[in-house]
Amino acid sequence: MTKEQKKECKNCHDCQKHQQKAFELEVDEELHQERLNNFWKKYRFVVYAIVVLILASTAGIQIYRSAQQKIRLTESDQFETAVVHIFKQNPTEAKPILTDLANNGRTGYKYLARLELAGLAVRQNDIPTALAEFNTLMNSNAPYELKAVATLSYVGHQIDSGDPSALMKQLTPFLSDSQFVGIAAELATVLYLRDNNETQALEMLKKASTLPNLSETIKTRLNALTQMIESK
Repeated sequence: MTKEQKKECKNCHDCQKHQQKAFELEVDEELHQERLNNFWKKYRFVVYAIVVLILASTAGIQIYRSAQQKIRLTESDQFETAVVHIFKQNPTEAKPILTDLANNGRTGYKYLARLELAGLAVRQNDIPTALAEFNTLMNSNAPYELKAVATLSYVGHQIDSGDPSALMKQLTPFLSDSQFVGIAAELATVLYLRDNNETQALEMLKKASTLPNLSETIKTRLNALTQMIESK
């Protein structure tokens, strides 16, 4: 066999290999396409449903956010109007707005309205109503900070006449909270001194002063209370 014949034979062999490979690729592609077609025929309605669900969910989220924003703006305007009336010494104008917002509000402004109602009652020397408003806020789903303010105010307005043990129980969570420990410790000190229990007052103040992240102002206040008791 000549060189030309061998070369021609080799080229023919290579050609057959390429043709075989191309055929295999074509078959694989056809099988792949067939599987896709079968999958689509079987699950197309599921795919349609998923697409519709995604579109509906996206639209629903946008509508919800838009509605929430509208509600928030409306209640913000209500609260601002009531506060303006309070600053202008018009509590009779502010009270119905705050009451409606506190009872029917759907955003955080309902909790702020409740707190303002308690403040109005205090300014009018209506302590029972103020305590009731504070208590409602304490037992609501208000943010922690607002519930803390309500609790400390509730205790503060009963510091001279309320049951010391019951009031101390309400103060206890805040004695380990660096954010509110200053006021809580001051109120607790008064309660301990009412019972002539200077030792527990000093222990409480010492523990409170070791809390992390205390501001220098709170440390100074706690030290002042400690020195006051020790100098008695």
